[in-house]
Amino acid sequence: MVFSDPAKAKRAELENGSLLSCGPDETVQRLRDIAGVQITEKDRKALSRLAKDRNALQHYGLFGQSANARAVESRAAEVLDFLIRFVDEDLLPALPPEEAEAAQSDLERIRGGLAEIEGFVKQRMQRLRAELETLRDRTLQCPDCRQWALVVEPTQAQGAARASRCRFCGMSRDAEDIALIYGVEILGRDPGMVDMLTLLTATDHCPHCELESLVEGVRFAADPDTPMAFCFQCTRLQPALAVCMGCGHTFRPADGATSCENCTTASSPHQAP
Repeated sequence: MVFSDPAKAKRAELENGSLLSCGPDETVQRLRDIAGVQITEKDRKALSRLAKDRNALQHYGLFGQSANARAVESRAAEVLDFLIRFVDEDLLPALPPEEAEAAQSDLERIRGGLAEIEGFVKQRMQRLRAELETLRDRTLQCPDCRQWALVVEPTQAQGAARASRCRFCGMSRDAEDIALIYGVEILGRDPGMVDMLTLLTATDHCPHCELESLVEGVRFAADPDTPMAFCFQCTRLQPALAVCMGCGHTFRPADGATSCENCTTASSPHQAP
C-alpha cells in the first residue's frame, strides 16, 4: 500500500528503494479508509503543510515567507506530536519485541527534540503574553505558525494597505493577501471556489473599502468561539453569515435567529387588522 499504484507493486522495488510511493494526501486517505487509523482533519492539514515545506526545501530551497524558521519549527512540532502518537498507538503494538525495542530507542531521541521545540514555542508565547493581552480583540490564529499571535496592525498612513503581522513568527502581509491566506489555510476553503456546504468563498468583496479582504468565519483571541465577518482592510466586524433553516440561503443572523427575515416573516402567524 505504500506504492503509488498498488496493482503494479513489486517486492524488488520495495527492497531496493526504487519504488514510486504514494503522496502525503493519498497516504492519509489510505490510512483512514483502509487501515482504519484515526487521523483528524487538523492533523491531515498539518502533514500536508509540512510536506510542502519539505518539497520546497528539497527542490529549490526555502526562501521569502517560506523560509521563516519559527513558523517551520511550530509546524514541525505539530506534525511530530501526531507522528509520535501514531507510532505509539498504531505501529509499535504490531511490531515484534526486538523491533519495538529498537524503535523505542529512536523515539526517545525524537521526543527529546520535540520537547525542545515545544519548549521554545511555549517560552516565546509566554514572553508575548503581556504584549498580546491588550490586543486580543484584533489577534487571530496565524496561518503560517498556527499560534494565536497574528495582529491586525493599525494603518500607518491614510489610504495605505493595512498589514497584519504575527508577533510569534514575524509573518507580515497586506489586507488582501492575509485575507486569502486565512480563508484557505485556517478555514480550509478553496480560493475562487464556493464551498457547497456553507456557500462561502475564501474571501469576499468588502462593500465599505471595495477590496477583496472580507472573510466570513474569522475568530479572534478575545472570543474564539464566535465566528465573525471581518474585513482585514477597514476592520469592520459583523456576525458571520449563517445558513437559513427555512430556505437554505445564507443570511446575517441577529439575536440567535436560525432563519432569514423572509422565512421568519412567512412563518409568523398573521395578525388581525
